[in-house]
Amino acid sequence: MITVSLSGLVGGRVGVSLAVLPATIARAHVAQLLADGARPSYLAPHAEWVDARDVPAQCAAEVVLTVDGPRGTAYAGARLRVHLSFPPAYPAHPPLVRFGSQLHHEQVLEGGLVGPPFYAALGWERKPARHVRTVMAEVHQLLVAPLPTGSRLSRATYLRIAQLQRLRTHTISAYAPLRTHGALFAQPPALLAGWVEPRVLAACDARDDAAIRSCVHELAPGVFSLALFTPALCGLLLDELRGFERTGLPASRPNSMNRHGVIVDEIGMERLMDELRVRLVCPLAEALFTESDQGGSHSLDHHHAFSVTYTPSADTGLDMHHDDSEVTLNVCLGSRFEGAGLTFCGRFGETTYRKHIVTYAHQPGRAVLHLGRQRHGADTIVRGERSSLIVWARSSSYRARAPDEPPMHQRVAPDLCCLSYTHDIDYETWQELPPGVVGKRERLAKLRAMGGG
Repeated sequence: MITVSLSGLVGGRVGVSLAVLPATIARAHVAQLLADGARPSYLAPHAEWVDARDVPAQCAAEVVLTVDGPRGTAYAGARLRVHLSFPPAYPAHPPLVRFGSQLHHEQVLEGGLVGPPFYAALGWERKPARHVRTVMAEVHQLLVAPLPTGSRLSRATYLRIAQLQRLRTHTISAYAPLRTHGALFAQPPALLAGWVEPRVLAACDARDDAAIRSCVHELAPGVFSLALFTPALCGLLLDELRGFERTGLPASRPNSMNRHGVIVDEIGMERLMDELRVRLVCPLAEALFTESDQGGSHSLDHHHAFSVTYTPSADTGLDMHHDDSEVTLNVCLGSRFEGAGLTFCGRFGETTYRKHIVTYAHQPGRAVLHLGRQRHGADTIVRGERSSLIVWARSSSYRARAPDEPPMHQRVAPDLCCLSYTHDIDYETWQELPPGVVGKRERLAKLRAMGGG
């Protein structure tokens, strides 16, 4: 509890000295920042206060503000959402700043967290007046030019990374007039009636763990399946993704392994994917997993969302791997196919990591939910085409922690169907490499020979 004077915080009203919660002070500061005549030109006039159920445990409140990328920079034309998480000691301590929009910036860390140079430049403890206005001015400056650091940050490196943002913004802008289904890009986003199975959506919105568990089928320990998307939403997404591919606009590969698919955030669906994470993935993860299952599964605050497509003539399957996520949602969109199931093994870091636990057959509209560290692979497609929407849900607070000790799974013999020629350095200990494949051991040896570490 902090005693402050509310005089001047609420425009024009006479204030009195009262003991108020940090959340109340934060709301007053944000209201003053966005008041008519006081709002900086780079800020949108609205604020979104995060539901108390989704505010990080160590914070008093969280707000999302929208910043327009500065003109003449790589961020021009972008509308970037900035999360301010207010600590219990606010305003004695500054809010934690995180970009909710995907941002390519040398001084922005995993999950959109701003790096140490930001707080050094902010100099909160030296400020005579500690206010949200100061924080947002520094956020704007961060987008204008790199902040001073103790290290020798190359200007060329900064510009090279910023150029990735320029390309992303260009693709979104260029595709905007070509969109087929505007409802997928609505601002603010909405899960329209008829898109999600009503029973699941109602249980998730109510945060009713028992009701959620009644909607899912546990295929194996920690691997769940449920009917999630209706045929209407599957059809809209498939149609939109195929429409984008026909434009020939530049698109990044969805991940380091799949060649065919689209990062849906990079065509303008980021807000819809946020809505899926908040309203579906977070409640599902909280009901079905514990923090001991996977650290971060109860603090999912950002995502990487993409589509993948498998056909007999392109990506036919996917080698064994685990995801760069805390929790993964994989929804089959269609259409007609044979094969292309998912084979699941154990969890990274456990002795069962390379032990088979279940094989799952995809069905359009059904989703699979599992921890990111659950090893799995896509089986070879026999005929037809299978497309899926995949959401990797991540926790910035969990990823900021020190890494765990090295995994122990290589001490036990694997099930051969769980081996990965891409990721397992001991693959050749257990079986021969597929024709034409260079094993991980040889790849690492070549890198070391070239000085690549």
